[in-house]
Amino acid sequence: MKVIIHQITSFVSAQKPGHWLLILIFCSCSVYINYGLGLQTYFNRLGGTKEYLSYVMLYAIHSLFAFLSYSFFYNNFKFWKQIGFVVLLFLSFLIFAFRATFYQQYDLIETLSVEGQIRINQFVFNDVFRLLYLFVPITIIWFVMDRKDRPLYGLTFKNHKPKLYFKLLLIMLPLIALASCLSDFLAYYPRVHVLIPLSPPNWKLWLYEIFYGMDFISIELFFRGFLIIGFVRYVGINSVLPMACFYLSIHFGKPFGEAISSFFGGIILGVISFHSGSIFGGIMVHAGIAWLMEIGGTIGNFFKTQWLE
Repeated sequence: MKVIIHQITSFVSAQKPGHWLLILIFCSCSVYINYGLGLQTYFNRLGGTKEYLSYVMLYAIHSLFAFLSYSFFYNNFKFWKQIGFVVLLFLSFLIFAFRATFYQQYDLIETLSVEGQIRINQFVFNDVFRLLYLFVPITIIWFVMDRKDRPLYGLTFKNHKPKLYFKLLLIMLPLIALASCLSDFLAYYPRVHVLIPLSPPNWKLWLYEIFYGMDFISIELFFRGFLIIGFVRYVGINSVLPMACFYLSIHFGKPFGEAISSFFGGIILGVISFHSGSIFGGIMVHAGIAWLMEIGGTIGNFFKTQWLE
């Protein structure tokens, strides 16, 4: 734990105060605009190509602002001249926007489902497709560019210390317990509550939760793997803040506190993955927190219902 604390404090202290201030002001304004004006809700209403391009723009603005602010404060513009950096950066926006706005898997699931199970199966199996929408293109990029130099963007157990990440999950328990008392959290969690009115068999409820947790494998592969380890050759550890800004933007629409914490959590997990070269710690923490929030939401809503009665 001391090593990780040192890594994080070293990263924080290495950034110029003005750089931190600008990033925090930008993220605060972004959060205000999205939650105050409902920008993401507007994007979702567009549908089709307009919705896709809107998400590309959303992700690009956050990531590009962070990279440009780094270049400005540290007078480092060399990496912008490297075609590999530019191509990978813009591919990242295109890939994740596809994941956020592509819904045709619902039609395939409907075709393969029996009558009465269509809507249930669409909820249960959706996360499997979302995982593939990130895993497949990132694997192709790795195979073309990096397979000779490194494992698939952090999918290695080398330098992975499970006990450390269990401790991090224990630290998160009081925060999740506190969040489980908040109305916006209870309105969003547990995510499995979307299935309950459809009366699915119990095994599909469990399958939904398993796939829900598995989806975070692709999230960690993308953000702490591809956007950190994949960009090491261009900017080193300086990819952490752009990744955290990008990561913040994908949480708009979730509870306000979760969006705020995602920025700081992204920094912590990004620093850890940079130094360890592994994303398995991030997978443990991310999936663990997701399942703990499911449990917290279930318990919180139970007591809320009892109290109202």
